Amino acid sequence: MSAEQGAINFPFEVLKGLAGTFAAVFSSHTESPAQFYFFAFLTVLGSILSDKLCIASQIATEPRLYTLLLGESADDRKSTAISQTVKFFQESFSLLGQNAAFGVCNGVGSAEGLQLQIAQTNRLVLCLDEFKAFVGKSKIETSVLLPCVTTLFESTEYESRTRHSDIKLKDAHLSILAASTVDTYESCWTPQFTAIGFNNRLWLVTGTGQRKFAVPPKIPPEILAKLRSDLWGVLQRFSGKCEFHFEADAFEFFDAWYKSREQSVHARRLEGYALRLMPLLAVSDGKTSIDLDTVGKALLLCDWQLEVRKLYDPIDADNAIAKVEEKIRRTLGAKGPQKDWELKKATHANRDGLWKYEKAKENLIRAEEIIFDPKTKEYRGNGR
Repeated sequence: MSAEQGAINFPFEVLKGLAGTFAAVFSSHTESPAQFYFFAFLTVLGSILSDKLCIASQIATEPRLYTLLLGESADDRKSTAISQTVKFFQESFSLLGQNAAFGVCNGVGSAEGLQLQIAQTNRLVLCLDEFKAFVGKSKIETSVLLPCVTTLFESTEYESRTRHSDIKLKDAHLSILAASTVDTYESCWTPQFTAIGFNNRLWLVTGTGQRKFAVPPKIPPEILAKLRSDLWGVLQRFSGKCEFHFEADAFEFFDAWYKSREQSVHARRLEGYALRLMPLLAVSDGKTSIDLDTVGKALLLCDWQLEVRKLYDPIDADNAIAKVEEKIRRTLGAKGPQKDWELKKATHANRDGLWKYEKAKENLIRAEEIIFDPKTKEYRGNGR
């Protein structure tokens, strides 16, 4: 399946407001798809407003995104969307005589290096022109880069003290804006990444560039000036902390979606992404509350993201887990109650992967197909 096929069902009707206008302007003057610009813009905006903007909730989720632009090749202009968006924000602050309210790090080799960058600015956009390089660095045996970045998705603190490293991060607001080819994305994963849940922290954006310009035309200065003026207006409105509240019908719609959404490994953290996207979309549209239209757009994107994850799943997790589930059923049916170590051995859990084994057990217990007896510390089929 190509990135172009995956992008066919992108809900282009959500490309509205300031982010949508930005995407339309830049995609019409370059060869990058509009959705690349749209999410690049939201990623940088989310970094700037990370500690200022959230949904009114006990768990104040920051609007930070871990965005990965996926394309088939260099022709899809993933890096162009990243560099042009970052340049627009940096130049906008510079022309207004303001220091940028976010930092940019173009690649990082270790958690120690990330710590040095965050020491300079606590709102950091990690721009990864080659996502594969980050994956390679994270696979180094003594590296804590992967758990560090994974933790910072939902937290602003990370600490690791070993004989190899001494990392302590506080008030760290990390966002990621990265690019990868589909082949690289599908081949670079290992159980090290899937077990820690890093892949479902990524927001995948698929698209295909079109060859339109031998020499891309310049965007007229007056159009850029209008975009910068609108951006500055947004940032001035949200210079302090702001909690967005749901309108009644909007909350009812979101609540119904949340309670009925698909339960699978591909759907993990999509409700969290909805809570990150809704305030960003509202800000982009000039709204001061979360209305039904905003919720509708966020959920369209989340439903689309679910299908994208299934399409580009690097481990085919659902099918693999289903196979392990069947092994567990057959083992308990044939051998009766089993200790955990016995069940692992009988189902070849070490060969299939312990993460798949644990997920398979979770699914079967939730479906009440198997039961764990805490007294005997054994698993058994529910019919026994």
